[in-house]
Order: sequence, then structure tokens, then C-alpha cells
Amino acid sequence: MHIFDLFMEFLYPPRCPSCRSYVKHEGDWCLPCMQKAVQVHPVALPPDSVLEKVWALGRYHGTMRRLIINLKYNGKMSALRSIHKYITAATISLRLPACEYITVCVPLHKKRMEQRGFNQTELIFKKWIAENSKDFVDCLERTYFTQRQYKLSRTERFQNMQNTFSLKTNFNAAGKVFLLLDDIYTTGATMESCARHLRSKGAAAVYGLVLASDA
Repeated sequence: MHIFDLFMEFLYPPRCPSCRSYVKHEGDWCLPCMQKAVQVHPVALPPDSVLEKVWALGRYHGTMRRLIINLKYNGKMSALRSIHKYITAATISLRLPACEYITVCVPLHKKRMEQRGFNQTELIFKKWIAENSKDFVDCLERTYFTQRQYKLSRTERFQNMQNTFSLKTNFNAAGKVFLLLDDIYTTGATMESCARHLRSKGAAAVYGLVLASDA
């Protein structure tokens, strides 16, 4: 560990992000809170979904919801340490498709990227991708600047996401299997839009993985 991190942990002893009890290192969870938080589950997809299957590593409430909001809307990078420790613990029981697949993060529009300064999904899964040698490709782009989804109804969300994504020039999706990554899954409008575009370009199958969902 970096000497500065050791110094800061001495001054401000790290605490579990859930119960606030003392832990060994910054970002650590106490064992009972981690065991309670990890709830890997398949997301319930609508009958007309083009996604093969979507897994969520946890539920979008309590500590996980607070960590995501602090990162996504408040720019608190300190939340990443707890998120990364959580992903390490949760993915132990994750069983992804037994085939070669390409990992893709749901992209932000360049205007939103300029406003926020980062794509939270890339930050959330960057460490997991690197540690597991996943075949990551930045092949999708968001063509239109859309309204924030959390302000919209389910119907409005799907309308908001229609024809929003496109493949980057010279990328061939034909015959490939994709694993789409996103921070949360609520109605599934964003992930469905990505998946529909990939399938329209010949993708053999599209799966999804999100950090949290109550679906």
C-alpha cells in the first residue's frame, strides 16, 4: 500500500461503508455487512427482450444505492474502493456464459461525459475487467443526448432510448457474443437499446451484467 494511504488510514481509521464499524483497510466491508449485501441474481427481463440474460451483483438500495449515487452524481471517487471490494466478493458466485464474449460498457454521450468527467460504468468495472483479462472493446457510442432516465416513467424511458446507440466506424459485430456492462438496471430501457442495435448489426447474442438492480 502507498505510504500516503497508510498515513491517511492512521489519521482516519477506515470504516465499513454500511455499518461504519472499523475495518482493516479503506474500502473494506465488515464480513456480516458484505455477506448481507451480496445478492447476485438474474434480472427479470420483459417477454420481448432481445437480451439473453442479465445478472445483477446486488440490490439497488441501502449502502449500494448510496455508493453509486455518491460516485455517479457527486463525483466521490472514494466510493470506488468499496464498490471494487464488493465486486470481488460478489463475482465469486457469478456464472457468466461459457463462451468467448466481448465486454462492452454502456457509453455516455460526449456532452454528458464533459459534464460528469467520467463514465461511472467504466470506473466501476475497470478493475474487474483488468483482473479477469476480459476482452474489452469500446465499440458503442451514444448518438443522441438524452434526458436523465431517473426523471422519466417506464414508457418515457423506452421512448427516450430509441435509436440512441450506434457502432463505431469499422467495428464488425456480426457473429460475436457481447456482455454489456452498466451500473444499474431499472426498466432495462438503456441496455435493451444497446442490445437491439448490436443484434441489428448481426451480433449472435447479447448478455448483460450490472452492479445493482431491484428488478
